Amino acid sequence: MPKLCVIGFGHRSGYMTSELLKLAPEIKLAAVVDPDPNTLERVKKCADDISDVRHFASVDAWLEEADQHDAVMIGSRCNLHTPLAIKVAGLGIPLFLEKPIAIDRPQLGDLYSAYKDKKLQVVVSFPLRLTPLFIKALEIVRSGRLGTINQIQAVNNVTYGGIYFSEPYREHDLTGGLWLQKATHDFDCLNLLVDSMPTRIAATSTQRIYGGDKPHDLRCSQCDETETCKASPQNLERTGDKNRSGIGFGDHGCVYGSEIRNQDAGSALLEYENRINVTYTQNFATRRGAGRRSVTITGEDGTVDFDWRTEQIRIHDHYSDDIEPIEIKATTGHGGGDIGLLVNFREMIAGDAESISPLHGGLLSAAMCLAADESCRSNAFEDIPMRDEIAAMF
Repeated sequence: MPKLCVIGFGHRSGYMTSELLKLAPEIKLAAVVDPDPNTLERVKKCADDISDVRHFASVDAWLEEADQHDAVMIGSRCNLHTPLAIKVAGLGIPLFLEKPIAIDRPQLGDLYSAYKDKKLQVVVSFPLRLTPLFIKALEIVRSGRLGTINQIQAVNNVTYGGIYFSEPYREHDLTGGLWLQKATHDFDCLNLLVDSMPTRIAATSTQRIYGGDKPHDLRCSQCDETETCKASPQNLERTGDKNRSGIGFGDHGCVYGSEIRNQDAGSALLEYENRINVTYTQNFATRRGAGRRSVTITGEDGTVDFDWRTEQIRIHDHYSDDIEPIEIKATTGHGGGDIGLLVNFREMIAGDAESISPLHGGLLSAAMCLAADESCRSNAFEDIPMRDEIAAMF
């Protein structure tokens, strides 16, 4: 029976662990690594039997017994993804690595060095590339039905964007910012659609709604503006946005804090070797029905557009009035992509497959996000860091 260790047992990794154990009952959760002494209480919600699950407070403590395990999942805070992955690199066992896989240039280089010869033992948590909707759209694009493609436009209008300004994702040094938090998924899918290496990026961002001049440690319970503030718990409750905006439940950190560095909107122009014109826009003030996570691919003979939120694809024929609608409903997380990742991870643990969401895709996407962030500060096109090294891994 293969033994699994999970490093960092938070909400996301707990969910993925639970889904993996349902999918693969032959896999045994044998260890969790988390500094929280109450970790096993959370594990009880994910596994039927935790009597043999060992809890380690540190990765170094677990590494002394790591040779007894057959696979590892890393779901820690974002700034720890790279250093933890490097620590387990020498084990040579399948690794499920949450995104973003690196949050700065030094981490990007260190992770590349640790895994450049082990790239296919890593499954990067990119569920969008494995959603049935995206797989179908990619099939249409690669079939040649659209003719010569000249442009791709992508939009991510996030309806729960408040989570990146209240807590815990507003801490830029822990997350790397919103290019890495959100665009890393979208850039990965764009790279597959374009089927070419990106060369450079120009990006802009703005912070006109969130952030501001309030003390960074201010909480709603300490503020004298809660009656009028749109982000206060009582007004979120009144407008019905408590479970929609992402800002938080009950008392939370002020979304207008002076040290918030996350943009509330950003756009990027991506240049590729094959010269397809690609644009990407993200917005974190969108709410309710205005949300979109969509891509439009335009060619000489037709256009295809799809949206993960509506779960619909439309194929437009440029030489007739025909519009072919396709609806693909998903019943599991991230449009069905989470299950796709876990099926692949299960097959890797069994020795029956290689990663279909491999490390080099994660490195390339992270490098693009870092270049976008740098471009926002330089007001110029920025080359993709480590482009040649990553290209050699494909």
